[in-house]
Amino acid sequence: FGSRPLWPKPCPAANAREGRYPSPPQPIAAMAQSWAAVIAIVGTFVVSASAAEWPACQEQNTVVRNAGQALFTNLQGYGATIGCFLDDCMSSDKFVASEIESCAKVCFSLPECEFWVWGTEEGEQKCWFRTGDAGREKGEGWVSAHKSCHPPGTKVMVMGNEECWAEGFGYVNCCDAKFGPNGNAQCWDGVYN
Repeated sequence: FGSRPLWPKPCPAANAREGRYPSPPQPIAAMAQSWAAVIAIVGTFVVSASAAEWPACQEQNTVVRNAGQALFTNLQGYGATIGCFLDDCMSSDKFVASEIESCAKVCFSLPECEFWVWGTEEGEQKCWFRTGDAGREKGEGWVSAHKSCHPPGTKVMVMGNEECWAEGFGYVNCCDAKFGPNGNAQCWDGVYN
């Protein structure tokens, strides 16, 4: 079997330290880290160059019409009471809003919403919500924006006013659209409502 022992076998790392093998190439992790830094720098530049801050992110004189992308959802849970489609705020793509910020905040809170619109219909300022912008066109006095266009510090709104509910009850288990226009009968006891 010759003069060389079978065990222990030579260790490549030890041989590299002793200069018997060439040094290994730069580790892949270090290369990935370098590329990640480059991508982060480029990404920051692209985002800062394309994303405008509130209110500059709003598209003035632009409306996004229905075009099959109207978002019909429960807007009553976000405080909508008038100006809804067929006077039904439980299933509407619009509501009366006195401030443009309302449009941005509600759209930001609706997972399916991608665009919001603010304009006048029948003499009232309203918000509309869209799942896409296929119906985009020029419209004097209209304001449209992507979901990402909202006032600084905007947080996802909770359906219903939490301060109005007793412990164990809330909008979702009492007023969700699945319970119909009168809500969940188990939530109404005659004492508070």
